[in-house]
Amino acid sequence: MAIIDFSAYFGLWPYWKTRYTTQTDLITLLDREGIDQAVVASTRSIFFEPRQGNEDSANFAKESHGRVHAFAVINPCDECSACELLNSAHAAGMRGFRLFPQQHRYHLDDDPCLNEVLSLGQELGMTLVIPIRMILHWGLPQLDVREINTVVQNFPRLNVIIGGVNYGEFRDALAVMRRYENVGFETSCMQMVNGIETLVNKVGAERIYMGTGLPLMYPLPGIYKIQKAQITDRERELILGGNAARVLAGA
Repeated sequence: MAIIDFSAYFGLWPYWKTRYTTQTDLITLLDREGIDQAVVASTRSIFFEPRQGNEDSANFAKESHGRVHAFAVINPCDECSACELLNSAHAAGMRGFRLFPQQHRYHLDDDPCLNEVLSLGQELGMTLVIPIRMILHWGLPQLDVREINTVVQNFPRLNVIIGGVNYGEFRDALAVMRRYENVGFETSCMQMVNGIETLVNKVGAERIYMGTGLPLMYPLPGIYKIQKAQITDRERELILGGNAARVLAGA
């Protein structure tokens, strides 16, 4: 079974100097940590130039021989090009896209600019990932997970995955997942004792995706929290890569 990291990045990091920034760096880290594949976003598309960053991600995926899968970054407030970028991402083979409201300064629960992009994503059968924080660092912008209720209520056929949740937001995230079956959970920032076991017991392993936050976070905690969790081998396989493989296959 392939281990698939559902939360990885490449590119320059604007907050502080980082050791690993290039595409080659990321592949080296995947090899070192025994991670078979990764779903990536370019930091360039988050902080600087969405179009060029998404093109960089698509090219990286194309040249990686199946190691890397690109998800686009879309800023719906750029209403002149957001849907065009999403259509281009889908045409390039991307199975999903990510929103960063806290970086792009809008709210999920009251901004009409979202409707056209999310409607298109739902129509195209793409998966939406919403990280409430990029990495586990208290000084970085954070999204109120409760805003996601509006998205999943208005777009019930859109597969939505919440990322970046830790123990402080866990209860709210779990409430969203129990209310809506089209919501999944990415684990990179989860520090909670028995958090994986609680998720599996409450919503099932089929909606949980292992993430590490590479190269901005240490990867081994992201892997070990799944490998050491008190769950069945079948549940472990789904979380470590089976669920991600299903999304990447377009199922």
